[in-house]
Amino acid sequence: MNIKNLAGFVLFTHESQTIKEAIIAAVKRGANLRGADLRDADLRGADLRDAYLSNAYLIGADLSNADLRGADLSGADLSGADLRDANLSGADLRGAYLRDANLSGAYLSGANLSGADLRGANLRDANDNKKKIATMRVFTGLYAYQVWAVLFEDGSRWVRMGCLWKSLDEWGAIGIRKSNLSEFPDNGSDKSEDRVLAFEFAKSATLRMK
Repeated sequence: MNIKNLAGFVLFTHESQTIKEAIIAAVKRGANLRGADLRDADLRGADLRDAYLSNAYLIGADLSNADLRGADLSGADLSGADLRDANLSGADLRGAYLRDANLSGAYLSGANLSGADLRGANLRDANDNKKKIATMRVFTGLYAYQVWAVLFEDGSRWVRMGCLWKSLDEWGAIGIRKSNLSEFPDNGSDKSEDRVLAFEFAKSATLRMK
């Protein structure tokens, strides 16, 4: 079984029956699969931890329940991919194309989504209702964690601060200063004030989205 790029160049060869087996073998050996053509590949439940799949073509691939912790998927085309319940913690998804991808139930803690195209992607909100993204922006460097500003196609606007993921109405009810007192006490410290400013920045960005 050969794993090739779009130009037909062989990136990895392995004696296996399926492309899934070949990819798992490649990942275990630390093979560089940059730009691999894996369109529509069935990779359900595959262990792809730390895989190097930068700029890979994974359009329509089935990656449901896949373990992609720490994987390099920067610039990868995952349009329409099935990523339900996939573990993407710590994955590098900078500049990835995730249009119309199904990310419901995916674990994204620590994943870097800076510059990723998530238009039309499916996410599961805090009430387990699926929503479709209209526009999304990811900010880093504002405070200790990533910040997401999201406009869903149903018109609802959400902000994610680290692992806290809420609509603007919910944030308004709780208040950013009181939302995580164990880690960011409302005491005027630099780290707490940086978090407040990061939230206000993301909120403003979300309200400007159309």
